[in-house]
Amino acid sequence: MPLAFVFINCLPDQLSGVERKVGEVGGVVESYSTNGIYDMLLKVKAENEAALRDIIKKVKRIRGIASTITSIAYKEDSGQ
Repeated sequence: MPLAFVFINCLPDQLSGVERKVGEVGGVVESYSTNGIYDMLLKVKAENEAALRDIIKKVKRIRGIASTITSIAYKEDSGQ
């Protein structure tokens, strides 16, 4: 099951609206408001890579988001 983390920068005074809309996107399993460079961090899971891309596209279309950075997580095989 593909997993990604999406770092979000919001437009000024848009964080609360973005938080609401992000909560409506299926596949977003966790979301956090953050301090520092990014305003939000999302944890996104999907059944496959195509579905993951679709979820990320939906997030990017949310009004009030200025920019995003996506990091796909890979689990290292421990050999066990």
